[in-house]
Amino acid sequence: MDIKELTDLLVTSSQQINQCKFIPWWNDDFESSIYWYTIIPPNIVTDAESCIAECPKETLLKPVGSYGLSLFHLLVWHNFYDAVKSILDDQQTEEKAVNLPDHKGYGLTPLLLACCRGNLAMVRLLLEHKADHNLSDKRGMNPYHFLVYPRFEGLVNTCTDKTADQRQAIARLLNCDVNQKDQEGFTPLVRLLSTSYCSGYTWPLTEVFLDKDADTDYTDKDGNSLLMLALINGHMTGALQLMNRHRELVHIPNKEGITPIQHSYNWRNEGLCLALEDCGADPVNTTPMDIDHLSQITSNAFCRCFDDDQDGVSLALYLTEKLIGQVDMDDDDELGYVTEIFHNALISDKDFRVLDACQKAGLDFTMPLHFQGSIICLRDECLDIRYEPDMIRKLTELGVDMDTGIIRGQTPANLIASKTRHSQSSEEEDSFRKTAELLSKESMEQLNNNGLAAIHLAAQNGHIDMLAVMIEKGVDVNLMEDAPAEPGTTPLHEACTYGHWDAVRLLMAAGADDTMKNSKGETPAHCAVKNKKPGNELTPEQRIQVLNELKNLDLPEDSGKTPLMLTQFLDLSTSRELLRFFIEKGADVNRTDNHGMTTLMLNAANFCRKDLIKLLIQSGADIHAADSQGNTVLYYSLKSDDAGTARYLIKKGANYNQPNNQGETPVQIAVEKGFDTVLELMTDIE
Repeated sequence: MDIKELTDLLVTSSQQINQCKFIPWWNDDFESSIYWYTIIPPNIVTDAESCIAECPKETLLKPVGSYGLSLFHLLVWHNFYDAVKSILDDQQTEEKAVNLPDHKGYGLTPLLLACCRGNLAMVRLLLEHKADHNLSDKRGMNPYHFLVYPRFEGLVNTCTDKTADQRQAIARLLNCDVNQKDQEGFTPLVRLLSTSYCSGYTWPLTEVFLDKDADTDYTDKDGNSLLMLALINGHMTGALQLMNRHRELVHIPNKEGITPIQHSYNWRNEGLCLALEDCGADPVNTTPMDIDHLSQITSNAFCRCFDDDQDGVSLALYLTEKLIGQVDMDDDDELGYVTEIFHNALISDKDFRVLDACQKAGLDFTMPLHFQGSIICLRDECLDIRYEPDMIRKLTELGVDMDTGIIRGQTPANLIASKTRHSQSSEEEDSFRKTAELLSKESMEQLNNNGLAAIHLAAQNGHIDMLAVMIEKGVDVNLMEDAPAEPGTTPLHEACTYGHWDAVRLLMAAGADDTMKNSKGETPAHCAVKNKKPGNELTPEQRIQVLNELKNLDLPEDSGKTPLMLTQFLDLSTSRELLRFFIEKGADVNRTDNHGMTTLMLNAANFCRKDLIKLLIQSGADIHAADSQGNTVLYYSLKSDDAGTARYLIKKGANYNQPNNQGETPVQIAVEKGFDTVLELMTDIE
């Protein structure tokens, strides 16, 4: 890359919205963000920095593009931090560059551009190199103005929604005139509150300006005070700051006689009406508000908050404190209404500040509450909504017990392991892993009231990374479930039941015993084969994947049936695939159950599938074997009304004269059922 190519790139980026590029100056998951394509690739950044290092410093300060900005300005604008620092570290260049205005008289300095972007690191760098924060542009706007009004006609400014916290930090860092008026007579605070659709990135600034003694006596041509302007233009945080710190504004009507509370009431913002009443405004509606209604209003207030727009959080938290303050702490139902706001509150606010409010009020996060017919506790309600690492850290920081099972004996580990995955993404599984790392071994081994521990649930739901953490922590991989679950069931049983072959592999490698039996005598291999709930059946491929990870495939359960025998109770396709698998693995086709029945007999007695019977016979199954009642496979095929299979067995040498314990022979059954085509093969009847 040469200097011309770099200049063309940055000029075009700063002036054409569809070709905007930048180096991010905030933290984010850039690979999955919607603006990944606007980020300048690392290789381009490296080439650009090499080009800048070799470029004469005078060239960097010359105007380029239609706005008279220098290449140095554009490096600041696009966040080439290292390149800017390198230029400023040269003392001769520093003096010329740090306060250099554009070359067309707009008065745009590097510091004003960095403030416009909300780039804290760049602002700090410029100030360290003696940037003058008292300089203004031709509109009379100083750095504070540029923080609240990051607009300059023709310059493409994007991603302002990512910079609210940085703008707040920059505002506290600067020391210019907070009451300086621009050419329209607007101070930074007035400019802020008079502008709509900007609260998402400016919401923290009202507090900073008020801390710096910003004037609040402004009224516009319609008689609207700053408080009214904040309400009209949707600055919730600004409105709360003003009404609490300058209560005289609460009572000031505009020229139409509308007061702030009347405006809020007209717009059906009950939350703001409550806040204004608490600051001395005369109530518009004198009907008392019950706890249920207040809970709904509070929850709705959190709905107006988003990851990149936290302006509504202040009002929502104010209402939260009001709700908690009105709750009778001895009334479980009233305390339960606090949990009704958790869903919206915890989803909307990444800092989970609603929980700080609960702790401040002295609420017990693990105390059982009887609410609307259920028993709940605050801790478990939180984890039901947000069960990622940040929530675990938050609750731990608040001193909440994260080891003990409270409601239905469920520990936090138990609750989280019970969650099913919404996708197969590595990010979701990584979240389960990181969550598990924050929980204790003890919480993972405690059985809940259903007789299951977290490790059973993790195996059941296929949380591989979570299982790996449990194993690393020393959780017993052979831990057995208890009633009312199936006693004796291990995590390996669960992983086999639900078809998670990777969990089976992990558990086996960690020492899981595949010979252990549950109270029905079933081994993990039995669990992989047997039918489950309708609609939740495993495919043949899933079952085989699981079985391939096991060592012991031919052990009997309490009734004497091996996994091979159970295959005869499945649908034809599954039965055929598994039968071939077990035969290839060397399963004993002549093993008998407690009633003396072989796999061959079980097939004939149930579905009588000739192709499977042929496969068994070809694999060495004994067609002459009799069960404890003296019945043979030929007997059962005739009892199943399958003349075709009976003919096949007779041709293979099955003894049709062999009586059972009741003296009944296959010949007699064929006669009773009128199977002439079978009888014609019975040429040697005794």
